[in-house]
Amino acid sequence: MRIPTILSAVAFGFTWMVGLPEGQTATGSRPNILILYADDLGYGDVRCYNPERGKIPTPHIDRLAAEGMRFTDAHSSSGVCSPSRYTLLTGRYHWRSRLQRGIVGLWGPPLIPPTRTTIGALAQRAGYRTACIGKWHLGWRWPITEENRELFRTTGYNGRKDLTVTEEHQIAWRDAFSQAIPGGPTAVGFDTYFGTDVPNWPPYCFIENDRTVGLPSEYANPELFARNQASQQGPALKDWTLEPILPTLGERGVAFLEAASRSPEPFLLYMPFTSPHTPLSVNEEWKGQSGLNLYADFVMETDAVIGAILDALERFQLANNTMVLFTSDNGCAPYIDVEALEAQGHYPSGPLRGYKNDVWEGGHRVPFIIRWSGQVASNRVEDALVHQADVFATIADIV
Repeated sequence: MRIPTILSAVAFGFTWMVGLPEGQTATGSRPNILILYADDLGYGDVRCYNPERGKIPTPHIDRLAAEGMRFTDAHSSSGVCSPSRYTLLTGRYHWRSRLQRGIVGLWGPPLIPPTRTTIGALAQRAGYRTACIGKWHLGWRWPITEENRELFRTTGYNGRKDLTVTEEHQIAWRDAFSQAIPGGPTAVGFDTYFGTDVPNWPPYCFIENDRTVGLPSEYANPELFARNQASQQGPALKDWTLEPILPTLGERGVAFLEAASRSPEPFLLYMPFTSPHTPLSVNEEWKGQSGLNLYADFVMETDAVIGAILDALERFQLANNTMVLFTSDNGCAPYIDVEALEAQGHYPSGPLRGYKNDVWEGGHRVPFIIRWSGQVASNRVEDALVHQADVFATIADIV
């Protein structure tokens, strides 16, 4: 039985393709693939999905929809993070993994074994340059010994001022974070990785490929643990703050595209954003821009970073030969004060019932937009059912 793909679905049929030879686009070369994966962005948080009950401006995502195809019945695999990411990357339902509930826990082992093929591995085999920039949250083989595990225990969801980093802590942390961390993105199909793994959990630092950027040596500042900010007080770089995370990921994405424009290889870039998931670490220039609340400001800042990535595609002359997919891992988290948003006329789930964690559609029905110049009709709205599990087979068809 043929595995269904988005390309072969009624919604995105080859009737809208231009009749090209297999594996080729209008430019005569294999297309680049860019996946923009928002975190906790609700179905109704994107203006074009919720014109009557959506109050957050999202001009860059809306532009992507106008230039491509917007699906109205698209679904993530779960109402929470890790399982949805597993399914998008592997094409397998997350129930087939060891994760039968919840998410990969702090310091948890890899959910994707090195023998499991991912979209990155598919593209690598076809000669693509692959990269992951952003939030991983699918586990690593952290080099934490059993006898030192207690020294990596976190304080839970509160920032405490009475914590002391002992010499024992320093030795254990230095030993762990000076080693390679196996089992992450570069072990399962991505040539390079840069991100924060989980921005509201330790270690509070960036990770590049399989190593921390710097050695976390102190407990994260208690000021980072205000409502809807960081949530587990553990090892951090000195003076680590949360606001630079999203802009840095955007800068790395732009830098990757600039380098890719000078390379003869096609690329697959997977950008799982850390936002608008908590921590709501909104930069000053975006605070208050929505006129609603901090979460809405963060959605706007996320949209702007997506705009910078799309602008870079144009600037480096990559847009015409790049398939762009934008979607979200699950619905909006209710704890970002959805009651206040709804009171002001913004409904993050649009017409749907429920939010993140729910089995109702507000938990897993998500924005899903594809733009591919010369291949996908522009400004088209499609109501056929699609699922993020279909992405794997679709990329297999393309590459």
